[in-house]
Amino acid sequence: MKMSHLLALAFLLVANAFASIDAVDRYLDSQLKQRQIPGVSLAVVRNGKLEKAAGYGFADLENNVAATERTVYQWASVSKQFTAECIMMLVQDGKLRLDDPVSKHYPSAPDTWSKVTIRHLLNHTSGIKSYTSIPNFFATIRKDYKPDELIGLVRDLPLEFEPGEKWSYNNSGYYLLGLVIEKVSGKSYGDFLAARIFGPLQMMTARINDQFALITNRATGYDIRSNSIARSEFVSPTQPFSAGAIVGTVLDLAKWDAALYTDKLLPTSVHEEMWTPTKLNSGETSYYGYGWGVGDIHGHRYIGHGGGIHGFSSFILRLLDDKLTVIVLVNSDFSPETLARGVAGRYIDGLTLASIEPKPDPNPAFTKRLDQSLSELAETKDSELLTDEFRKNFSRSRRRHGNLVQDLKDKKSFTFVVSEKPPGGNTNVTRLASYRLATTKGARYYTFSLTADNKIAGLETEE
Repeated sequence: MKMSHLLALAFLLVANAFASIDAVDRYLDSQLKQRQIPGVSLAVVRNGKLEKAAGYGFADLENNVAATERTVYQWASVSKQFTAECIMMLVQDGKLRLDDPVSKHYPSAPDTWSKVTIRHLLNHTSGIKSYTSIPNFFATIRKDYKPDELIGLVRDLPLEFEPGEKWSYNNSGYYLLGLVIEKVSGKSYGDFLAARIFGPLQMMTARINDQFALITNRATGYDIRSNSIARSEFVSPTQPFSAGAIVGTVLDLAKWDAALYTDKLLPTSVHEEMWTPTKLNSGETSYYGYGWGVGDIHGHRYIGHGGGIHGFSSFILRLLDDKLTVIVLVNSDFSPETLARGVAGRYIDGLTLASIEPKPDPNPAFTKRLDQSLSELAETKDSELLTDEFRKNFSRSRRRHGNLVQDLKDKKSFTFVVSEKPPGGNTNVTRLASYRLATTKGARYYTFSLTADNKIAGLETEE
């Protein structure tokens, strides 16, 4: 190839890269305005190398502090993959086995947990009740709990199912894993993380949250209700603990992502095991491994995990075959998976709903019923398709309601696009169903999070 051709090719590659970056900036700027998001920090990593890191909006609205790639957020349940990594390190060290009963490493376990193993805790199949699902638990989010006190909330409750029989997202399991790490290693959970992961990877901001510590560049968490923004309540870090108490930046999560391409922390074979869907007793599989959700997006294999805690939300999306990772941290209660997929779609064709070929509608009658449910939402009518929690959350946002009203006013058609498995981290969602709502001003895509009995547990829109 001639030198002139090589230069032209190089110029084209650079131009395409800058075009993607500009498209990402435009996309996120528009999303912040449309969705009333205070601030977002983003990292895009390709093949373990940082391709883009930036902040959008504000880390602190009161003081006009801009969000940047160095802003520190609560990671919430993204922390679970680090807890799982620690457990697998201890397995490699020969200090425990995945099929060990929990009681071997947590002597306070009741007899009803005799069949619950470390593996069951890792893949959310233990049957132990999740303490965050106890009625009115979040009424005491500032309360500092001692470990035995918090586990005591569920210790004497019957198992919700036999271990390995079902999959059910479970914060109790990951809290218990933290206690196992401490007992087996002889170190505190935070010290073990620092010694085995944060230190070796030079993750300089990653640490266990301390609500009263002075943490440089810490973001303020916000709550959005009825089109107004207020400071969010804080959660005592003693409650999420090893299920969701890590804080840090997108830059540190980018270092974590890079390490997962190597054997620096664990052998590749161990990570592959962690990223394998769980087999239930029946032989059926769930879409979760050890600390990671697993699946594919329109044929693109991924592992990922989301997190949400008062004032903060997070998502890490690793597209394995494409070797692209998108990390999104937000300082409000918002589903950042939508943003992560939207950003990834600016780099890889076929990830956004607008870029895929619609599939045949498997249930036109249900499509018609979902279309009707949107009208009921817009008219603030009750609907038997809505879960109580979704109905309450949707009613808190006037902007979301206003956008829906406008879309339906301009509606031309409502058609099925695709049905998919949800990412790991959803508590009761069994599938995502996406539809194209064509209007006189263009098209928007509505994705319904549906429960096993086809109730609407969530609703996201995409341009």
